[in-house]
Order: sequence, then structure tokens, then C-alpha cells
Amino acid sequence: MIRPYVTLLLTLLAVASAKAQHAIIIEHLTEVTVSSDTRAVTHHRETVTILDEQGADKALFLCRCSKQERLTSFRGEAVDDQGHRLRKFRQSDLQRTEYSNYLAIDDYQQYLDYTPPSYPITITYEWSMELHNTLIEYPPFCPQDDYEVSLRHAVYRLTVPADITVGHALQNISAEALTIADKDGSRSISLELSNLPALHNEPYARPLRERLPQAYFAPRLFTYYDTKGSLASWNDYGRWEYSLLQGRDILPETLCTKLHQLTDTLPTARRKVETLYHYLGQHTRYVAILLGIGGQQPAPATDVVRSGFGDCKGLSNLMRAMLREVGISSRYTVISTRNRRLLPHFASAGQTNHVILQVPLPADTLWLECTNPQLPFGYIHEDIAGHDAIAIDEAGGHLVTLPVYADTLNRQLSRISITVKPEGNADINIRQVSENRQYEALAPMLRMEPKEQQRTLSQLVRAPQANISRINVRQTDATARLTLEADISSQGYATRAGQRLFLPLCPIHQGYNISSTGHKRTEPLCIDMGYQDEDRIDIALPEGYSLEARPKNISIEKPFGSFLFQTKVAEGRLKVRYRVLLRAGNYPATDYADFEAFIKAISRAYAQRAVCVSGQLTK
Repeated sequence: MIRPYVTLLLTLLAVASAKAQHAIIIEHLTEVTVSSDTRAVTHHRETVTILDEQGADKALFLCRCSKQERLTSFRGEAVDDQGHRLRKFRQSDLQRTEYSNYLAIDDYQQYLDYTPPSYPITITYEWSMELHNTLIEYPPFCPQDDYEVSLRHAVYRLTVPADITVGHALQNISAEALTIADKDGSRSISLELSNLPALHNEPYARPLRERLPQAYFAPRLFTYYDTKGSLASWNDYGRWEYSLLQGRDILPETLCTKLHQLTDTLPTARRKVETLYHYLGQHTRYVAILLGIGGQQPAPATDVVRSGFGDCKGLSNLMRAMLREVGISSRYTVISTRNRRLLPHFASAGQTNHVILQVPLPADTLWLECTNPQLPFGYIHEDIAGHDAIAIDEAGGHLVTLPVYADTLNRQLSRISITVKPEGNADINIRQVSENRQYEALAPMLRMEPKEQQRTLSQLVRAPQANISRINVRQTDATARLTLEADISSQGYATRAGQRLFLPLCPIHQGYNISSTGHKRTEPLCIDMGYQDEDRIDIALPEGYSLEARPKNISIEKPFGSFLFQTKVAEGRLKVRYRVLLRAGNYPATDYADFEAFIKAISRAYAQRAVCVSGQLTK
């Protein structure tokens, strides 16, 4: 039988054929019926037309379940582009997995991994769930969840009893959420979206999750695993989080004695914090745990000390307890490694997924990542730098924003010496110092075996038939500063043509590239990380050769960055200098063409060559 939506489907396919789309969401329905502050039932239906293999992941059904969130019904079907049913799905077709990155978790997943036999294909899934004791927030509304996927129609409907007040927040949605009072005193909140075009994956754009249309819903007063709290504000949310810490910061007497032995003679509070931070890293390890209310509440400090492991909550709580023992106050801080911004006027637990520790000191405020002892003390890593967070104390939650490193502090300074031989071979010595975010990108090399270090370096250095005879990677001191030194020989580094050698000027930083959008740019130009690269290269020309030609100097200054390229000749050597500065920030979409030209100019400059020929050195 031809399904009633086939005519609509054929129309949509004709529209999509001219655009880079991989799927069309025909219908997305979410209905949430709340019966009390601890119980709710949800009903979902989604119909999606998958246009090609790149949209095949839309055929995957995945449902997260637990003892408190139970799948009660499921059905579905797959239909070809003529409306003929290819397959019918039942609940018995679902598979179950408890695989997780967490050591301990009471969640499991039920899924259907269906591979479409051909395209286009339309798949409908319909399912219901029962939720209890976990209603700290209600299921969010995010019908459009990927690039190159358009939306035809989506509806969200939330029904709550008269005694439950609901807060909501909309992101990238112009429609209004409508509230209707029912005869029995309950209220229904509904939101409807139609005809949303696909989002294009544009280079240097905001993260996808900041562009998607999303709506969040949460009760103002909630009950979560028999604890009660308020989401009227982040301050109230912080009060509830603070209540979960009570009685969980008790330390064993033996540890208290040890902490005082380590710190009592130290001259400053900062030195004490640093000493205890390293002690924590030496005596514990990170293990993810998510059991019941443990998803929000840290394990007691005594348990973490006894076992030697904990998750971000447990380790941060232990560090907080150790600092308190030596007279230093700190604040347990919840943050998101995914969302840079938290909604300032809408508090909800789902906006955060991580815990760190804030330590206010008279001259500075430290931010401690207690789960990774390999990070330098006080270093703010890329997953949290510049992110909003909620710092928590007895007064409640306080919305704060973590600092970011200045663009010029994310620097990489390279000193390269190249000795070119008449046959075109070269000996290359590199000394490179990387700091902060550039340190973070290369820090994994500190823990690599020598052979793996060589393989990694060979991907960073562009020299033909390179042989790395020596490599030394070390963390210069306790700061986020890494030094890399290497000796490399290259066969055929310069290309011979008769009496001339065509000589590459720089064996690193050959990876500057950028993609054209292929359509009119819609997103602002977003540079997430600013940085500065500076390369100083000293090239010893082959004996008996002089410089015949060298590239012209370049200087470019733009709002989003600057570039400098200079060469000079001195005492038989060619001196080369590159300096790239990229400035973090958001710039108008109209600047993208200029930015694209800027990056391409840098790429061309790094690919340039000098020409040397037998004879007297050119001045």
C-alpha cells in the first residue's frame, strides 16, 4: 500500500536533490506526561528520509535506559521511495549493551543497528518510556541534531500537574512555547517547528551544538533520588549541590597528619596548593563512576583515599577536603566540557558534565583539574578554558567564567638550522618551544616511546626521505611549556635542475589550508583559539653556491590576524623569519573570504623556495 506521505516525500526529494542534504526529518514528536515530581511517561515518534549513505546513521535507534528509565514499547518500519514496506521492526529486534567508558554505571542501552539496503529510504521509529525518581529535568527538544539534515515538522508537548511549575529556555528558536490550562488543572506546554533548512558544516564556524535549535525544560522544584532542590536560579541549584557535599569531606587522621607534614613549613598558600595537587595525582587515579545519585554526588573522601580512585566529583571533593585541612578554602565547581556558555537565567543539571576546583588566593585564582595529574599545576586545558561554570559554596551557586590564555601566550617558537649540501641533501636541526594550548597539542609526545615520537615528528616535518637521528622531548619546567629538539637528515631536500638548487625555506608548518564553503557563508567567522607561531631559520648554502633568487618579503595585517615573512643574506647564509598571529574571536561572515585569502597567502609563503646557483653570493 502507498503510504499517505509518499507525495510529500517525492516533493521533498526533488528539493533536496539540488542541495547537499543527507536526510530529511519528516516528523519528530516528543510527548512528556508528568504525573508527579517523581514520575513521568514519554512518547516519541520520528520519521526520517535518508537520502544517501552519508545519512545512514539516522537509521540507528538508540535508547538509554536504567532502573529508573525503562523502555516500555517500541515499533518501527522501513519504507522505500515508492511507499512499499521493506521491513517492520518490533521490540524483540532490539539489542542491549551495557558497554560504557564508566567503571561503574547502572545505565544500559537498547539499540537497533539497521543498515538500509538502498536509498532513499524512509524509517519510522515509535517508542515510549517510563521515568521515575530522576526528574531533575525533563527530556529536551532537539529535533535537528546534525549537519546537512533538514526538518519538515517537529512537535514537543509537556503536560504537568497544577502543582508543578516548569521553567524553559529556547536556543536558536524563534517560535514561542505555548501554555494551555486543561480542565483538570494540569497544564500543557507545547512547541512546534516547521520547515527548517539544513545546517551546513562551514569551516571556522561555531560548534554545531551552539547552532542547533534546542529547548530545555525543568521543574522549578524537583525530587531527585529522594533529595529535594530548586532550579529557580543557579544560586538555588548550587545550594542543592552543596547539600550533597555535606559529611563527605572527612579525612582519615593519618592523612591529616601527612598533609601537615607536607605543607606546614611551606612559605605561601600557593606552594601548599601545588604540593597537595601533586600529592593527589601521585596517590589517586581517575575512574568514571555513575551509579544512582552518584551521577551528581561525590563519593566520600574517606572512600576515595581508601580505594585510591575516584571520578571528577570524588577527586575534586577530596582535594577540597585536603585544602581545608591546611587552612585553604576552595569551591567545588561544576562545568561543561561541551558547552562554552551556560544559560544565565535557566538553571539545569544537564548543562554541565564535569567538576573542577576553584581555589581563590589573594594574588590569583587557581583552577584545578583533579582528574589528570599529567597536566601542569594550575593549567586551564582546552576543554574548560573560557567556559562558564558554577562555583559552589555554602551561599549557593555563582556563575563564573574561566579565563583563557592570551593569543600571544599560545605560542610556538622554532629555531631551525639547515645545512644544504651540493647534491641537495640537508642536515636539519630543530629546537622548538611550545607553550599553553600549543603545549597541550604536543604533550602526548612526552609519554610516547622513542619510535612513536619519531613517527609523530615525521608527520610534523616535511622533508623528503627524512631520517631522525636524535629526538628529545621534555617538559621544560612545571609550567605548560614543552621543548622539542631533533636532528634530521634529508635526502633530496633541495631539488637540482642543472647548476641550480631549488631550496625549500621551511620544513615545518606546511599544513596551513582552508576549505571554501561552496555556498554563501551564513555563519560568523569563529576563531576558537588564538596563537602565535614564530620560525627563525638559518640556512647554510652549499659550498660554491650563491643565492640567485629569493621570495619577496610579506607583511599582512588583518583584524583576525597578522603575518610576517622576511629573508636576508648574511655571510653565506640565508636568514628566514616567519611569524603568524591568529586572533581568537568572532568576526562577520563577510570577513570569511578575506580570511580564506589570508590563510592561503600563509600557505603559499611556507611553500616558497629560494634558488641558488654556483657562483658569487648575491648581496
